[in-house]
Amino acid sequence: MEPTIRDDDDPGMRGYGPATYGDGFADVYDDWYADVSPPEATARFVADRTTGPVLELGSGTGRLAGPLRAAGVPVVGLDASLAMLTRSVDRHPDVPVVAADMAELPVRDGAFGAVLVAFNTLFNLPTHALQRRCLTQARRAVRPDGIVVVEAFVPGAGVDEQTDHVDVVRLDADRVVLRVSRTDPVRGTVHGHHVDLRDGQPVRLRPWQVCFVAPDALDDMAAAAGLAVDDRHGGWAGERFDAASDAHVTVYRHANGHG
Repeated sequence: MEPTIRDDDDPGMRGYGPATYGDGFADVYDDWYADVSPPEATARFVADRTTGPVLELGSGTGRLAGPLRAAGVPVVGLDASLAMLTRSVDRHPDVPVVAADMAELPVRDGAFGAVLVAFNTLFNLPTHALQRRCLTQARRAVRPDGIVVVEAFVPGAGVDEQTDHVDVVRLDADRVVLRVSRTDPVRGTVHGHHVDLRDGQPVRLRPWQVCFVAPDALDDMAAAAGLAVDDRHGGWAGERFDAASDAHVTVYRHANGHG
């Protein structure tokens, strides 16, 4: 079932804000997600398409911003979580960062050669309306010849009814991490927690949520934001995108070649 794209979306988990995900995962992010959006391949992909500067939305610990800077591309990281940005500054003091909501970009028009939104970060915005706003803001932030690069998973066939799911993420002698989630296929949302249980320590809840859309629906949202598809791949190494792809890396440009 395809999710319904709507403007009156339920904002999701009660008490969940722009910084919630980053604050909850900052201390484990580099350990748990080291293999996603491979940093060197991502940096090469972006560097081959722009001289920058690049604005990375949801830049987190600087896992991608650092390699981009090392590749000679000026980059600015933006994240709502101070816990994430503190780690980024500690690791990459030469990469400037901005604390802000990626749906409300505090940047001047045309300030960047590219905006990078990697690893489902766009889907972390809890409504389709906010995702459209983010894309509109990204289009405004890049020069007329600039690009907006989005990486996201491709939703599967899904289910016809709301489903709850629990699975084991980590199982050690002194630690168990469970993933508990609830999927609403009509709205295209998944709300969840990583429940981190360590021997002798308090339970740690790490909340997350995604609001997903299929690539063609994302293209419609981008078009409404003034962007058009320039290229699409199945990964950062330039893999072919086809019906079997479970993720996509899409390059958008200003529609009609102007701002």
